[in-house]
Amino acid sequence: MPRPAKKKSANPASETAPDLNSPVRARILEAFSEKARRSGIRAVVMGELATELRMSAMTLYKYFPSKDELVSAMIDAWAHELAALDALEWDKVQDCKSALEMLARWADAWTASLSNVSPAFFGDLHRDHPVAWKQFQARLDGSKWAVAKYFMPLLRQDISPVACLMMLDRLVTQAADPSFVEQIGISRQESVRIALSIWGGGALKEPTILPVAKPSFPRAITPGFTPPGIKF
Repeated sequence: MPRPAKKKSANPASETAPDLNSPVRARILEAFSEKARRSGIRAVVMGELATELRMSAMTLYKYFPSKDELVSAMIDAWAHELAALDALEWDKVQDCKSALEMLARWADAWTASLSNVSPAFFGDLHRDHPVAWKQFQARLDGSKWAVAKYFMPLLRQDISPVACLMMLDRLVTQAADPSFVEQIGISRQESVRIALSIWGGGALKEPTILPVAKPSFPRAITPGFTPPGIKF
């Protein structure tokens, strides 16, 4: 008895798995990532992206069946880029000074990698793509705690190490925030180094500060002047 003919898929693009190493896939991912980082994920319309890449929407959906899959792939690719930052020679850290200097290099590299990413991107990621957001947060948290283990032996014994590390995270996050550095009128790198020096001067066994560039404050602090964003 002859076998019944196989039913054809309603979606031709789903019949074969896309090649993950295809240059076409890489081109789609690169174009999407660049536009999403610059203008936000919501600003990227799949049909318009296909047109810009001079391909059909069917071709685009063959490689990425949904925007969610594109976002997830972008976060994966970004994680590989950032993994190099965690390869700094932390095992050569011997004292508080060298540890804080290494942390400054790590923070500089991280903040530089985020400097061209718009706030809209993170807002869209958190709101519309919760799985990819958790994926990003897990990658970031993993990097932070991988670094934190090198500081545990260097922290003061009379204060909570968890509190010290959480405060470090808050300080650096605030110092690297684009709106914050715009308010106080200094570079992001300078802001982060000041935050690290404040933390290193109080949390480490051997109080340590980092050299920073000559202050570039927007104005002299005079009686009656309140820095922007600060309320007394």
